[in-house]
Amino acid sequence: MTQGARSVRSRYPLGILVIVALSTVRCLSIVAALTKLQGGDVVDWLRATSPLPDRPDGTTAAIIVTAVLVALLVASFATIVGLLAWRNWAWVLAIILSGAILAIDLGWWYSGEARYLSMLLNVIAVFYLNQRDVRLALHGEAVA
Repeated sequence: MTQGARSVRSRYPLGILVIVALSTVRCLSIVAALTKLQGGDVVDWLRATSPLPDRPDGTTAAIIVTAVLVALLVASFATIVGLLAWRNWAWVLAIILSGAILAIDLGWWYSGEARYLSMLLNVIAVFYLNQRDVRLALHGEAVA
């Protein structure tokens, strides 16, 4: 992007700000799940929005879940940085993350351990990611 184009786009569309906020909540919820934070209502809410439920320590499943959570945390943080830097790849990464986490959430729902808050946040993210102004701001394809 040229310097002239950057000065023209001095404001972020609402959709990008919402996606950045939701990705920040996702990062905080993953950190809460990784560290197994205990505490007040806010901490409990953050843990409830984590894409993966609590895991037993010392098992192979715990190692796999921890690896997945760390990967989601890194990708979510990269999405935030990329969106704030007006990068095309950040939109793609945000879509992939939201879709993957929704798939994980549906799996947990099917198994009886629904993560409703995580599902809701990712549905909202997908809604805003598909808004015309967000796609145009990130030089994506605009659908008529």
